[in-house]
Amino acid sequence: MVTQKEITVEKSAGDISSMRIAVVSDIHLGYLIDRRYAKKYVDLILEQEPDLVLFVGDIIDAEIAPIVNQKMEEEFLRLKPRYGVYSCTGNHEYRYEAETKIKWLNDEANIKMIRDSAVLIDSSFYIVGREDYVNPERDSLESILENENVDKSFPMIVLNHTPDNLVEEMENGADIALYGHTHDGQVFPFNIFTRMVFEVSRGYKKKENTHVFVSSGVGLSGPQYRIGTKSEIVVLDVTFSDN
Repeated sequence: MVTQKEITVEKSAGDISSMRIAVVSDIHLGYLIDRRYAKKYVDLILEQEPDLVLFVGDIIDAEIAPIVNQKMEEEFLRLKPRYGVYSCTGNHEYRYEAETKIKWLNDEANIKMIRDSAVLIDSSFYIVGREDYVNPERDSLESILENENVDKSFPMIVLNHTPDNLVEEMENGADIALYGHTHDGQVFPFNIFTRMVFEVSRGYKKKENTHVFVSSGVGLSGPQYRIGTKSEIVVLDVTFSDN
């Protein structure tokens, strides 16, 4: 399933007037979700013709062995959007061999992992990637922006795997805040539970000037099926306007 949303950011991004972003979360690659699925998901991303691809954590489910053995990096290397491919960490990146998995994503799959830091893209907009909350050394967003000297007059996209505190992104001036993790409950009736726990369990919400989107993810964790929920990649058609 592809979920599309049009968003207007009330800031200039220099020469970039509009941009298509593919947002992908919670693939959970491993023994069960193997290279066949990686190919399927990459094919679907490519069909959207994005200018930018953003993963929002939990790309790898647990052990890295099946990822390496099946050479899954070859699928991700087919992604060559104009403005690059980036991700933050998710909680599953920290299950088993965390630094080895993150290094593989960064160096072999060419998914640039942004870890409590910010990247200025094409001198036009920022992508800020937050460490997942399971990392005890995770920094606050306020500190990240200060340490990275982020100029908030530029559009700012924040990647944060778990949507447990949307106010933090809003209060710190994120224009777009992207999350995953919830799977929208994945299996009924857990979707009722996630909608009680999280302010947004899946979908879009505008919080003051921050466009929030929580993806239900493309993959599965635990039970290899969904009941009452849908997997998705999200396509954001973003227009920049400082008028």
